[in-house]
Amino acid sequence: MENKKIDVEIRMIEAYIFSKTDGVSLQEISRRLKIKKEDVKQYLTEIELHYIQDQHGVELVKNGNKYRFEIKPEIKSMIFPNPRKLELTETQFDVLTILFMNGESRLIEIENIRGKNSYYQIKKLTEYGLVKKIKRKKQPYYMLTEKFYDLLPDKTIKKLEDMKKSEFAKGTSDNVSK
Repeated sequence: MENKKIDVEIRMIEAYIFSKTDGVSLQEISRRLKIKKEDVKQYLTEIELHYIQDQHGVELVKNGNKYRFEIKPEIKSMIFPNPRKLELTETQFDVLTILFMNGESRLIEIENIRGKNSYYQIKKLTEYGLVKKIKRKKQPYYMLTEKFYDLLPDKTIKKLEDMKKSEFAKGTSDNVSK
């Protein structure tokens, strides 16, 4: 009976993750499906190991604190041999860099850092689906979308995260020494 319960819970988790294209956190899975966090963690490991096998075209991927299914890279290149390239201007790249390094930001904050008007860059990046507008305390803020992270190779994201951490550490030590 216990094995049947585990099998049902694993299938529920798979289906729930599959239904959430933007990904889902361990906490959300636990809360939504009423399964203990420890069990969810164990099931996620089992699911990940299951889908790593060659007979599957998808894999379970953890991006940040969210899990989702993605097409395996070797299969993706066969299905989409000529991926659409996104051409960004230097000014659009500047805005993306600011949002990556600083997180959610208001337009005025982005413009203060760049020293230039950034409305049209934000507008275009929103059209591309790389940036989205959210409301915080009745103020519009802009943040990077999952699509932004999807377009970057994992190695690039890792390098950017490392740069961000070193900048933060450098800023912290500068503040401490003053």
